[in-house]
Amino acid sequence: MVDVGGKPHPAIVVQIFPDEERVVVLCGTGTKRYELAGIEVQSSSAAGKALRLSKDTFFYATNLRSVRLGHAEVKEGSCPPSLFLQVRYLVEGALRILTSAEKEKDLSEDARPRPAATSEQT
Repeated sequence: MVDVGGKPHPAIVVQIFPDEERVVVLCGTGTKRYELAGIEVQSSSAAGKALRLSKDTFFYATNLRSVRLGHAEVKEGSCPPSLFLQVRYLVEGALRILTSAEKEKDLSEDARPRPAATSEQT
């Protein structure tokens, strides 16, 4: 899961940069966009169950993000190989057309990390 604008989104990790403490993810959304090519994963499908999706989810190349590790939350679930292959094709196409600044853009501009729990909040 990745926080975007304070709202969690399912995400598939496509690249890891441990030295930079960031990952590149393809974020999912529940909104179907007819004008965009993307991958639909139904929650009731084998892939949807493997990803532990609670609703049908759409993955678009426009939702490719470079994310600080602090904005990503590891959840149970895994991306099946057949879906990951589709994701890689989509991502590789997007990476060919993105500028280097877009590739390095961090979610910090539109994401808010969860506040640390304090004794007052617990």
